[in-house]
This record gives sequence, structure tokens and C-alpha cells, in this order.
Amino acid sequence: MKRFDSEKELRAEQRKRRFLVIRNWLNGIFIVLSIVSIIGVLVFDKNDVKLQISYAIAIVAILVKMVESFFRMPGIFNKL
Repeated sequence: MKRFDSEKELRAEQRKRRFLVIRNWLNGIFIVLSIVSIIGVLVFDKNDVKLQISYAIAIVAILVKMVESFFRMPGIFNKL
């Protein structure tokens, strides 16, 4: 285990780990939503309401990915 010289470094490392866990969960959600929407687009007919639901799921997946990419920006939380 890594040793830290100050409490500030320890808190910074804990914060990085916490954001990594959040990013991993968001990526998992994105992958599942993407797969569901792709299957829906391939399975449902052109005039089916379920096709529109598949498109909506794809939009939600994109929004989740955008939030995850926000967490990847270096130093973004230092500016907030």
C-alpha cells in the first residue's frame, strides 16, 4: 500500500479512487443501455412504438456517457 506524506495527498487519492468507481459504474450502465438499444433497433419494425423507445434508450445511453466523460476531465473538480 502506498504511503502518503500528508493528509491532503491521502484525500486526493481517495477522491481519485471514488471517481474511478463512479466512472466504472457509469461505463457499465452505458454499455448495457447501448446493447439494449441496438437490439431494439435491429428487432423492431419501422412503425413500432418500441423502436422509438429503443431510440430513447440510446439517447439516455449517450447522456450517461457524456456524464462519465465529464469525470475524465483533468482538474475539473478543482475549478468547481
